Amino acid sequence: MLKKIFLTFFLALPACAAAYDSGELAEFNDQYRTGQYEEALEGYKLIIAKEPSNQWAWYNAGNALFRLNRTGPAVYNYAKSFMLDPRSQDIRANLDFALRQTGQSLVPEGAPSALHYLYYLFSELELKAFAVLLFWFACLAGAGCFLLDGGRRTGYYSGRVALTAAGLLVFTVIWLGARESSPYSSAGVVIKAGGTRMLSGPGDKFKTYASAPEGRLVKILDTGDEAYYEIGLQREGIKGWALKTDIEKL
Repeated sequence: MLKKIFLTFFLALPACAAAYDSGELAEFNDQYRTGQYEEALEGYKLIIAKEPSNQWAWYNAGNALFRLNRTGPAVYNYAKSFMLDPRSQDIRANLDFALRQTGQSLVPEGAPSALHYLYYLFSELELKAFAVLLFWFACLAGAGCFLLDGGRRTGYYSGRVALTAAGLLVFTVIWLGARESSPYSSAGVVIKAGGTRMLSGPGDKFKTYASAPEGRLVKILDTGDEAYYEIGLQREGIKGWALKTDIEKL
C-alpha cells in the first residue's frame, strides 16, 4: 500500500508539463513564433496573473523578453519557471544560457552537474507537500501500531511503516533546510537595464560604492525600508542598498 501511494505521488509530479502548449498559451505562442514578441509577452503576463504557478507562462515570457534584449527580466522569468519546475531540461538550459550572458551559470563552478540536478530534483513546494504527506502518514501508521499494541503482524508492519515515514520526513526537512542556502532562496534579480547602484545605506544621501549588473541574482537581506532592499553579492562578499524598483524579488 505504501509503495502504491509513493508511486502515485512521484508519477504525478511531472504531469503539469502537459499544459505547455494548450488553450490561451498556444495562442500567444503563435504570436511568439511569428516574431510578435511584445504581443506574446503581454499575453503571457495575463496568464501569469491568473495562474502564477504556470511554469510555462513564466518560461515563455522569459523567451520573449530575451528576444527583446531585456536580459534582467528574462533571467527573472526563467528563474521563476525553474523554481516551479526544476526538472525541465528546457527551463534549465534557457536559464543557464541567460545567466551566462551576465557572467553567471546555473551549476556553480566545480559542482558536479548530476549532484546539482539531484539537489533541485523537486521544487520547494513539492518538498513541502511531500513533508506534510509523510507527517500524516507517519501519524496514522503510528496510531495503528499503538492501537494494535505492536503485537500482531499488522501492528508490527504499521510500526515499520511509521518509522520509515518518520525517517523520510526527517530527510525531507533536512533537504528543505539545505535549500535555504540556494541562490534562489530569499533572492531577487536585478532587472534595471545597465544594473543598479549599491549604496552604503537606504537613501541617496548615502555613498555609492558598488553596483550589481542587470540579470544578477542577489540575496535580499533586508526588506524593511520602504524604497530600498539591502542586497548581497555572495561571490564578491559585499552588500549594500538598492532601489526596490531595480530588483524583482523571486
